[in-house]
Amino acid sequence: MKDNWITKNLTNPWLALALITLVTSLIYCNVYRTPFVFDDLQRIEENVKIRDLSRCLSPGQVFSPRPVVELTFALNYQFGKLNVFGYHLVNVLIHVINGFLVYFLALNIFKQLLKPPAQRFSHSNSPKSKVQSPKSQVGPKLGTHNIEGRTSEVVLDAFQSTTDNRQSSIYLMSLFSALIFVAHPIQTQAVTYTVQRYTSMAASFYFLSILCYVMARIVQQRGEARGRRTEVRCQREEDGGQRVEGSGQRSGVRSQESEGSRAFSFRLSALYLLCVLCGVLAFLSKQNTASLPVAILLMEYILFDRTWQGWRRKLLWFAPVLVLMGLFILYVSGIFRGDVQFGNLLEDVSSILRAPETHVSRWVYLCTQFNVIVIYIRLLFLPVGQNLDYMYPFKTGFFDGYTPASFFFLTAIVGLGIWQIKKRPSISFAIFWIFITLSVESSIFPIKDALFEHRLYLPMFGFAIAAAYMVFCLLPVKCLASLFISILIIFSLGLATFLRNRTYQSEIALWSDVVSKSPENFRAHYNFGNALRAEGRLAEAIQSYSKTLRIRPDWDKAYVNLGIALRGSGKIEEAIRHFSKRLDISPRNPEIHCNLGVALMQHGDLQEATRHFSEALSIKPDFAEARNNLGTVMARQGNLEEAAIHFSEALRIDPHNAKVRYNLGQALMLQGRLQVSALHFSEAVRINPEYAEAHSKLGIVMVRQGDVDGGIEHFSKALKINSGLEEARQGLNWALRLRDSKNQPYRR
Repeated sequence: MKDNWITKNLTNPWLALALITLVTSLIYCNVYRTPFVFDDLQRIEENVKIRDLSRCLSPGQVFSPRPVVELTFALNYQFGKLNVFGYHLVNVLIHVINGFLVYFLALNIFKQLLKPPAQRFSHSNSPKSKVQSPKSQVGPKLGTHNIEGRTSEVVLDAFQSTTDNRQSSIYLMSLFSALIFVAHPIQTQAVTYTVQRYTSMAASFYFLSILCYVMARIVQQRGEARGRRTEVRCQREEDGGQRVEGSGQRSGVRSQESEGSRAFSFRLSALYLLCVLCGVLAFLSKQNTASLPVAILLMEYILFDRTWQGWRRKLLWFAPVLVLMGLFILYVSGIFRGDVQFGNLLEDVSSILRAPETHVSRWVYLCTQFNVIVIYIRLLFLPVGQNLDYMYPFKTGFFDGYTPASFFFLTAIVGLGIWQIKKRPSISFAIFWIFITLSVESSIFPIKDALFEHRLYLPMFGFAIAAAYMVFCLLPVKCLASLFISILIIFSLGLATFLRNRTYQSEIALWSDVVSKSPENFRAHYNFGNALRAEGRLAEAIQSYSKTLRIRPDWDKAYVNLGIALRGSGKIEEAIRHFSKRLDISPRNPEIHCNLGVALMQHGDLQEATRHFSEALSIKPDFAEARNNLGTVMARQGNLEEAAIHFSEALRIDPHNAKVRYNLGQALMLQGRLQVSALHFSEAVRINPEYAEAHSKLGIVMVRQGDVDGGIEHFSKALKINSGLEEARQGLNWALRLRDSKNQPYRR
């Protein structure tokens, strides 16, 4: 009775999609206020490109790196600016969609793999396509199921030997695969870590391309089977000596078959075209999807055709497709235009705050990846000790550490995959899928960082297939026991994901977690220092920057931020000595010149500050911050016209900088150019609605122009943001008195 309930309900795809949506929504319900972290700062918060939607839609951007995902970031900015909610909502929706795609892809795979060979392979390509006598025919015995092409006395252990129950097992396995995919905590880095939309969105198109190919091949198989049945029927009619009078009827049947053939050809062509289109979009989302053609070949071999005769014919059209895709990859990557070198083609998006190029050889990188892949496999089965930034050290060679043991372990897994191709092709498929989808980032193409968890997003599909097969086909338990085990697994994974997402709730919590797990990670200490400095915990930030420099004493960025923290804590003279000392080592670093200039300006030495700002601009002419600071010095010296020129130039370099807008507006206001200054203050608060000082200045300008109510509104907003802003408090009192008594406008 309970089995009948399962059969009736869990074969409903709508219920499965609802469960996938519900589970994903619950375990990711705590991510919507997660701040931008790590590479999010460079790729989203500081990315000027995404602030102009027309720029992302221009034809020239089509072949730029990852234009599809950049367009989605631009759309997020268009509708919500830098409000993190919208970015996380899109990421979670993409993850839900990927769960749907995994469900349908797993459904088609299991349906194909759990068929008898005579049905799974096309007639001409079947490994046992020779005509056999009834006694020798391959097929299910009475009371058994033919599982993955072999007659087994063990019937999909969870179910009785009926077609309906076998079907329900397939739907259950597919649902379980999808739920593992969406619930596994290793996926958090591709979902909660905003910038890794590159990974999740590329996976969407990757899955779509594979699904279109599998559906096309299934349609093709059905068409071939229908054609064979038609041939047999016609042959029987001819052999039976049909009368001539019946020829008109047969002609009508053939006409209908011709129309059906055209519809069949159209559907097949559309699916193959969609397969190619989705493959292109996948590569335009992230270049690790270059493995897609190999994954399609895996699908073809495991699911449809394992004969040399069949493959010899397929290579005639597979080869041109592979060549064209290879040329497309090289073109998009800029190699033909000379934009990039091949070694930089697959560089990961995590480029901000990175060490200089590792310069590791392909051999050293490959040896390192033997160990990394073992860690990946461990994380799939036991996702504990997760880390945003492992900074995994590169090995020196094959005999460094556990590299030989890792190599032989991976070789054994590949051997298992080869051994199980005929007996348990689901296991073989899972193993080879994991290795193929890791091949771009974990092989011979050196990337700055050897290990990142988001690289397991695509391989997770293979693990999910293997897990579903093991729970529902290999465990010697009944239906309800398998169902209970699967629910327990999903609940455990979902809870782990929910708890892991809590780590992302603040930058301090996230980087504290990283430094506790990777105490020698200089990048983690640096980012932890940045998070502490942003919260005003300057003494702790200074300690973190000092730890960074102990591990990596030649990193200028850490020196710069340590000096900024010293300056922020009131140690101006110590900051000046710190920057000056570093300038002796790095005299051409514009950041050091600029920050030394700021320290000197705070110390009152405007002449020396001007010299260092000018030096920074001579090294880096498009340095907006140095140009803005030079304008600030001019304004302090009373040279408002020249200050406005520098602010305008800084604005040309960085038109979305609210601080520069504010400074230019203030310089113009002091010159009496109220109308133009109001435009800049308005733009500043549009870019940053939480900019209290800009609201206050806009209030002053509006009252001076006679818009008292508008001024009151902006003074009130300024005080709501910063209740201690005295200028806004005085301005509000002035505006209220003016409205009540109609006094003359207040002049500052």
